[in-house]
Amino acid sequence: MPKYANASADATAFLRQKTGSSQLECFTYIDPEHEELSFFIVKTSNKVIHVSFGEITFDRANYQSLIEGLYRVIYE
Repeated sequence: MPKYANASADATAFLRQKTGSSQLECFTYIDPEHEELSFFIVKTSNKVIHVSFGEITFDRANYQSLIEGLYRVIYE
C-alpha cells in the first residue's frame, strides 16, 4: 500500500529558518504503529531528500527534537 506524506508546516518553518532557504518544503509520513515506516521528504530547489525516522536521533516525547534531528541528519 502506498504511503503519502503530508505537508509539515512546523518542519518547513524550522528548516527554512535554519537554512535561509525560502524554497525548501518538508513533508512527513507518520505511522503511529510502526515508527520504522515513518519518514520525512525534504524538497529543496535542486533535490529531494528522503530521511526515515530510524536515521534520526531524537527524544520520542518531543516533536521539536525530531525536527532538530532531521536538520542534523541532512546538514551536519
